[in-house]
Amino acid sequence: MGRETMNRRGEVGELASDFQSERAVLQESIRHDYSTSETGIVPLNRRRPLWHFAGLWTTFAAGFSYLFIGFTVHDAGYSLAATIGACLLSIVIYVAYAMLAAYLGSRTGQTHSLLTRSIFGRAGSYLVSLFLVIGPLGWVGFQAGLMVQIWNGLYGWSGVELLTIIFAAVMIFNNLFGFTGISAFARYLVTPLIMLWVFYLIIKVIATNASVLGHTPKVVAALTFWQVVGVLVGFLMWGNEPDIWRYGKPKFWWPLPAFIWALVVGFVLFVAGGWTMAEIAGSTTFGPVLQFTTNYSLFGFFWLAWFLATASQFALNDANYYEAINGIQNLFGGWRQWRRLYACLICAALGALSGYLVNYAITNGFFKVAAFLAISVPCATVIMVADHYLLPRLFQISRPLDRVPAWTETAAVNWPALVALVIAVIFGGYATGIMPGEDSSIYLGPAPLFAWILAGGLYLVGVAVTRAVTPNVKSALGFAGGSVAEQVAPGAVVDLATSAAAVGAQTS
Repeated sequence: MGRETMNRRGEVGELASDFQSERAVLQESIRHDYSTSETGIVPLNRRRPLWHFAGLWTTFAAGFSYLFIGFTVHDAGYSLAATIGACLLSIVIYVAYAMLAAYLGSRTGQTHSLLTRSIFGRAGSYLVSLFLVIGPLGWVGFQAGLMVQIWNGLYGWSGVELLTIIFAAVMIFNNLFGFTGISAFARYLVTPLIMLWVFYLIIKVIATNASVLGHTPKVVAALTFWQVVGVLVGFLMWGNEPDIWRYGKPKFWWPLPAFIWALVVGFVLFVAGGWTMAEIAGSTTFGPVLQFTTNYSLFGFFWLAWFLATASQFALNDANYYEAINGIQNLFGGWRQWRRLYACLICAALGALSGYLVNYAITNGFFKVAAFLAISVPCATVIMVADHYLLPRLFQISRPLDRVPAWTETAAVNWPALVALVIAVIFGGYATGIMPGEDSSIYLGPAPLFAWILAGGLYLVGVAVTRAVTPNVKSALGFAGGSVAEQVAPGAVVDLATSAAAVGAQTS
């Protein structure tokens, strides 16, 4: 009994320490959030506990937009079993990418956009930062539009277009508080309540009308199987996984439990819940489906459905804005008079524009945003993973990532990386049917996965060619000033984690 009591006290003490750590870094996050060249690496003593990421990622993977995707797959004519199968396949594809991206972020402590300075050079970093702004702000517009559609379905409110534009901008608010402010309210209260609701919905259907779960719905808006998987991957994809996981422990398998919990319990549950809502409601419009479901499984508490939907959508756009802000911070954060607030204001204005474009001006804007997110930034991430972990092993070329170079130190370009990125993104755009003038029904297998593999493969080929034709390979590969002359052991992987380990070994 004594030992058990001591263990429990130790667990409680550890949890209390975690909460104290969360509060202690709030003001620090508000000031800079480690997103500029001067404060660009999250120290190892500022890393967060795993439960923090499990709650955060569940908020990202469980919400009303995932009910919407289940509704969309239902209207494409897929059974519940086929829908769940597509979900599981998309999770496998996404996690294969996300584990590498998270490891890169946790080992280096840097944002995705700051990492591009060291690896892509100025030209490549500008391009990737542009991707980091365009894709997430496209999602901001979609999520704001979906929230207003929900309001309209619940209460019949008018002015949907104007409300979408206004709230796309208003949703920037939580990002004024940096990483600590991201979805804090939603992940501890709103997401658990929504999950309980969807659990109850499915349990009620099983208990009272289980036969509907075996139905094959009629096709309202046809999608091929690979289009479904691609949309699901696009919904799962953030692209800036290093931005979030740079606050995690630098161990490869450490994030996996958080991903499994959030995606299997959260994502699959909500997609299945959306499919079930559409089947029992018998409607092809999401707002009325949600209205019916509120009466069916939420006891007619429309005020509660409104509150949960609004808070959930705000939380998702917290993360979308966070990604875009870090892209702008990479471009302008080094200016002495620059403040993170300015990046927030720029993103708010662009988010409002996105609310109009994605929902009302661009045909199939929702599908195009999902496809763009799945191919653009992830291709850059794969190239950076290959550079940091494969080049030392295959070519004895080691690029140190234990500091963030200022723009004045950053090389002009890493040509093999930039060429590989552009080709892979163009291929991915064609393979997902989003190129201008292209037939939108075109979708070549697991197109995002093909684009990622192409990006990494082309980069390795480009490095091999560069190494063979030029004697000054570091300059040709865009090593930052100082890194060119730095002496690194052949085959070494140099980043914050290895530097800290080296320091610890010397002082022990």
